[in-house]
Amino acid sequence: MKKVATVALLVLALTGCVSESSLPQIYSPPAVETAIKEASAEDLSQAWADTQINHFLNGYGAASFAGFLEGTPHRNIDSWSSPEEGVLVVRVSSNNWEEKYLSSLAFDMMGKAGWEDHSLKLVRVTSYDGSVWADTPRAHVNGLH
Repeated sequence: MKKVATVALLVLALTGCVSESSLPQIYSPPAVETAIKEASAEDLSQAWADTQINHFLNGYGAASFAGFLEGTPHRNIDSWSSPEEGVLVVRVSSNNWEEKYLSSLAFDMMGKAGWEDHSLKLVRVTSYDGSVWADTPRAHVNGLH
C-alpha cells in the first residue's frame, strides 16, 4: 500500500498537483556526477575548446561566426579542438588562406579569449588540410603575460 501511495504522489507531483516538499525523500545519485565520471578526457578537452571559442565570440558580441564579414578567416572557421592542455587549434574551411591571414586570426583569438581564460597558452589556426598554419602564444599579446 505504501508503494502505491508513493507512486500516486509522484504522479501528482509530475502533473503539478502536489508540491515536491510533500513527497517522501528518496536518495538517488546525481545524474551530473555520473556523467562526469563517464566523460572521456577528449570530451573535457572539447568542452574547454568550446569555452575558448565562446570567449572569442563574446569578445565581439557575436552569437556565431556568421556575424563576421564575408571573406575573412573568421567567417570560415570550420572546427576547433584542444589536442593538449592550454592549446586551442582552430581549422578554417579551405586551403586558400595565406599564413598572414591565419596569423592575424590566431592573434585575434588569443587577444579575445586570452583575457577571459588564463589557461589559454597557445592558439594555432590551420588551413583545412593543415598544410598552412600560424601560432600565437600567450606571451605575444601585450598584457597577457
